[in-house]
Amino acid sequence: MSEMKPRERVLTALKVGVPDRVPFLEATIDKGIQVKVMGREDFTPPELAERLGLDGFEFDFLPPIYAKREVRDGINYITEGLLTSREALKMVEFPDPDDEAFYAPAKDFLAKYKGDYAVFARIRLGISPTIMGMGLEGLSYALVDDPGFVEEVIDMYATWTAKLIPHLEALGFDFLWAFDDVAFKAGPMVSPRVIREVFLPKVQKVAEKIHIPWVYHSDGNLMPILDDLLELGMSGIHPIEPGAMDIAEVKRRYGRRVCLLGNIDLHYTLTRGTPEEVEREVRERIEVAGVGGGYIVTSANSIPPYCKVENLLAMARAVKQYGKYSASLL
Repeated sequence: MSEMKPRERVLTALKVGVPDRVPFLEATIDKGIQVKVMGREDFTPPELAERLGLDGFEFDFLPPIYAKREVRDGINYITEGLLTSREALKMVEFPDPDDEAFYAPAKDFLAKYKGDYAVFARIRLGISPTIMGMGLEGLSYALVDDPGFVEEVIDMYATWTAKLIPHLEALGFDFLWAFDDVAFKAGPMVSPRVIREVFLPKVQKVAEKIHIPWVYHSDGNLMPILDDLLELGMSGIHPIEPGAMDIAEVKRRYGRRVCLLGNIDLHYTLTRGTPEEVEREVRERIEVAGVGGGYIVTSANSIPPYCKVENLLAMARAVKQYGKYSASLL
């Protein structure tokens, strides 16, 4: 197989095809880690991608989250939701999704950097900002006392994102990556019934607007609701969290239907493990999930400030070394 450009490699995998090698992406990499990797502060996204062997990079179109935050050890934690009543919704303000000026930075970004690499826009469908904005306790009470309020909040986010999508596609993004956490390690944050009856009908309006490949992200165990989620029509599922989901089982059950992304352990291997452990884990994931195509190597979330730089570099080397393994096993 002839060597593909990074963009073609990613789009082939998202179509559950077999690229020349398994692609390598990250949803986002902490800026401090980027500087350490590059050894300087003045670099472009393609330069970082070339250094790490990444096949693409991102531009953010994430909506505002209305919640109190606290920074601990350089990490931004949400501590309390602020959308506690309909009165509180008066504080919500979104950028005008039909204002061309809103898209000017992305237009300039794509003009400079779009080419050989896959460029994706990070978005949210509406589930995650609803849960974070209301708080899990507030959401739980509202689902019993005033479910219409929950629907109003999620519909507010979904409507805004649905208006955003045609503009992102017109700009020329190669794919979208939607971040909407809906599960803990043990299972969904709310009952599968609530997800089916309250959440999914609202975010379906976003999914119906998408005409390019897109990836759905949620940490945790999605197995009790994965069949329902897949009805949204996404191209890929991320991050197949280790300890919550068995990537071999997901590959067996869904690998012909959707691209799998991730499963490289963030909380142990990449942050506390050795480069040798990282290399072994990447090789094992490619051997399991890469066979027959439809797999993209990423961490099991993103690269935070506490990730070991040497382990990120080890992951990059391992993808380059073992990434062609999937095609050789066909």
